[in-house]
Amino acid sequence: MNPSLISLSFGLGAGVILAFLALWRNFRALQEAVSYAAPPGKLSVIIASRNEEEVIENTVRTLAQAAPDAEIIVVDASTDRTPQILARLKEELPQLLVLSDPHRRGKPAALNYALKHASGEIILFLDADARLDQEAIRFYSSLAAHPRNPVIFADFAPYNLRRTPAVVVQELFFSLARAFVFSGLFWRPVFTTCGLFVRHEALKKAGEFDPNTLVDDFDLGTRLSRHKIFAKFVRGPRCLIQYAPSFPDLFRQFLRWFTGGIREMLEEIKSGHLSYLILMALLALVIYFPWVLVWVDLGRGAWLLVPLVLPGYLAALYSGVLISYYLDGPDWREAIINTLIGPFLVHLWIQALVLVCFVNAFTKSQTWHKVRREKG
Repeated sequence: MNPSLISLSFGLGAGVILAFLALWRNFRALQEAVSYAAPPGKLSVIIASRNEEEVIENTVRTLAQAAPDAEIIVVDASTDRTPQILARLKEELPQLLVLSDPHRRGKPAALNYALKHASGEIILFLDADARLDQEAIRFYSSLAAHPRNPVIFADFAPYNLRRTPAVVVQELFFSLARAFVFSGLFWRPVFTTCGLFVRHEALKKAGEFDPNTLVDDFDLGTRLSRHKIFAKFVRGPRCLIQYAPSFPDLFRQFLRWFTGGIREMLEEIKSGHLSYLILMALLALVIYFPWVLVWVDLGRGAWLLVPLVLPGYLAALYSGVLISYYLDGPDWREAIINTLIGPFLVHLWIQALVLVCFVNAFTKSQTWHKVRREKG
């Protein structure tokens, strides 16, 4: 039998096993978190906003309706109509506290300022576009109420009305992230996104956000990990968010995420946490493995590893990602597009982006990019 076909067959089998291992890991995390559920204490919701006039009203009203006893703190540094919208909402909603950002040094500093005013036992960090209904808030608050669940990271889904190609591709990317990153299948997760429920006592141990970080969630995750506190990704009710609507927006958003993540890992390595060096090396190997095979074969002067190993590697990677994506129940038309071009496109995208971000990580040029919002 052709060695390439044997490699392909083994790769497909490995991909199926990996996808279902990730599914099992997420199911076990859900079971474990639910087993420690407790009556929730007071909840403080923190939102850092900057020019969010398209979404901030619906976000605050949804929160006030879903969690009428919660404290909602919005730190605002806007130059659009957001301050006027918040001032009007403040007159209607007694639980809403609006703070003008006194420093305007970015989101991490705004979060630090908000935390000084938060009195809840549980802190929920939300982006200005994020929506959680009553069921979701009750569910995740009850999990974070127990000391064995100090950090709960809620599952999420997009509510973009316009299903642009960028949104469709992100569905595939985030299925990959849920299965193989957030699940902790290979590494305890320090990466999170929106919808983070954290016990206030855990935040006090972690200390303040680094005002200079580009990735506040990664910064928090690394600081918590020093105290052996790790987020549990729980696939329960979903936090609805907006994905980047276009490829330019997506590129700039990921540029910040990846640059910030690399900087955070480099800082941890400098501080003596060499596990992050291993993590960076493993991620680089997975991302650039095809090129490693090509260069090794070129150095040997014979094509041996490329036909023998590469089909299995690509089959394992792409089938694992696609099966995890199918298990999320995508629209069938979008599934066809992602099946045909999604894994290859995402893989090339990440390869190019990581190279750019690695260079960026050693410069001071990277800034926060404001992703455009749909009104809603």
